[in-house]
Amino acid sequence: MEGEGGGYDATGRWEFHTVFDGRFLLCDYIQTAPDHPTSVGHGVFRKDDKDGALAVSWFRDPGPTATQQAVGVAEGDKLTFVETIGEVSTRTTYSVALNRLTVITERQTKGTEWKNVFEGSYRRPRG
Repeated sequence: MEGEGGGYDATGRWEFHTVFDGRFLLCDYIQTAPDHPTSVGHGVFRKDDKDGALAVSWFRDPGPTATQQAVGVAEGDKLTFVETIGEVSTRTTYSVALNRLTVITERQTKGTEWKNVFEGSYRRPRG
């Protein structure tokens, strides 16, 4: 994970499930790291009824802002969301292959290159 003071190791748990006959995909996450505050979030993924665009809204700790809404771009097995708050943009790409979900989050300050701040790979439990 990349924080204000630089990189640090963190562990996280993601849980996904659908609601309302599959119309929404909910995501809950919690991230913990020694000597850092716990980070939690709740994401709601959906397809916009008006234009068919894929969208996500995040509700995070600290409190959410209106800019935590993003429209996704789907390319093959990847879904990418870009969120901009002030001069900082965050790009999160989700990709699925077989029973594995990979999530990569990158950050960019206006005019700089994208920098990897998070990467995780998750497998569906067997059974």
